Amino acid sequence: MNSPQAKSPPNWTLIGCAVFGLFLCYAILTQRCLYADGSFCLIEVFKKGGFAAIVDCRSFSAYAFQWPVVLALKLGITNIHWLAFAFGLGCFSVWPVAMFLCYRMSPPHFWLVTLACGAGYLNTAFMSVGEHIVAHAFFWPALFAILFVRPLTPFAAVALMGSTCVLMRSYESMIFLGPLLIALLAWRMVAGKENPRHLAAMAISMIFLVVSVWVAWEGVRHPNVMNYNGFINGIPKELKHPEWTLQLTVLWTLLMFATLNPAVAKFLRQKTGMALMILVVLVWGLWPVIRPDQLDPEAQYDCRFLDLLVPLALLPVAVMLAIKSKWLAAQTPDLARLAALLLLAQSLWHASATYEWQKYVRDCQKILAVGNSGPIFPVGFGNFNQPDMSWTNPSMSLMIGPGHVLAMIMPAHPESWQPFDPFKPSTFPDLKRYGVDYTDYVNTLNREKLNHDR
Repeated sequence: MNSPQAKSPPNWTLIGCAVFGLFLCYAILTQRCLYADGSFCLIEVFKKGGFAAIVDCRSFSAYAFQWPVVLALKLGITNIHWLAFAFGLGCFSVWPVAMFLCYRMSPPHFWLVTLACGAGYLNTAFMSVGEHIVAHAFFWPALFAILFVRPLTPFAAVALMGSTCVLMRSYESMIFLGPLLIALLAWRMVAGKENPRHLAAMAISMIFLVVSVWVAWEGVRHPNVMNYNGFINGIPKELKHPEWTLQLTVLWTLLMFATLNPAVAKFLRQKTGMALMILVVLVWGLWPVIRPDQLDPEAQYDCRFLDLLVPLALLPVAVMLAIKSKWLAAQTPDLARLAALLLLAQSLWHASATYEWQKYVRDCQKILAVGNSGPIFPVGFGNFNQPDMSWTNPSMSLMIGPGHVLAMIMPAHPESWQPFDPFKPSTFPDLKRYGVDYTDYVNTLNREKLNHDR
């Protein structure tokens, strides 16, 4: 008799990436791209009828988010719902593209990217239009091509040039990440025998990286004061009172270090250890639904320094793996499983938070469409009416409300900067092409002004 075959263990990397992909699809379908700055950025695209770079030194990041909606506009699509869908496709496709490129170039080291995604991107990205997201994402394909593809293949050469091209105008963090990539690329060009065409690709990429550092330096020299202060102030704030998912990420990372101890690694492979980890993952991932009152998506924006800190922390690991390919070979399965479980937990957390976002949008749509007219002040609007992000409430009202605008939700702090003044019709964005008509809203403003004057 043939002995029964042993069951193969679950492919946690595949499961983690699948749940990550499902979360991204859910975020696109629920138009989470409209949260906070997203609505404002999309209206800027509508006004220009094409690409709209809010910050010049980050223009390529903006283009990475905007190209699907710009393509839709060029094809003649004017329905706001479908245009927001296209915008979400651009916003949420950056990391899947970067991860695919890394997997194609070096599957054995893919766990580094899943770890970077879970520890960095998914701790910082509830607001989907942050340019720091792009800089962090495309750092990894460039690094993988430099370190792990020997000799350079045509696919890796294209990935390297494409990634470094995007990095040229991505984010000011390139002032730190750029020199490191330049040093590694120079070392690679000097140390290895490469096809002349591939050397040319490396030289072009080197130029792109040098430009990225120069552009980042110019961005630091002439900063957007509000963004710069927010980035700097977010670091001590999160170090003093770290966001819940950040605390768990740090503990999970320490657990990954602990697996270097054979006894710990053995326990985590056993049924009891796996059951405990899965329980943590489920509680972690479902917490926004279990305790929606504790959901604070705005805090993720304060954590955006992680999209610089995480690649800096993992870079030495990647270099050691490239120099000593057998280093961590025995521990790689355990590290890959824990990295995948981190990605799974964070993806579930985002899916749960997106479910709360969907409920919030539905509540806002009811308020905007039924029995209300004129300015509406945000009182008891659920978990997404964060004070610092509420300056985009009027913009979001235009994106999720009826085409014939009856009402707009006001910012929590009307004295803060706004892209347009919801009390001054002359400042309203011209969105007639997209079916937005302010007549009813303006009539309400005029009636209220007349009553006030009386």
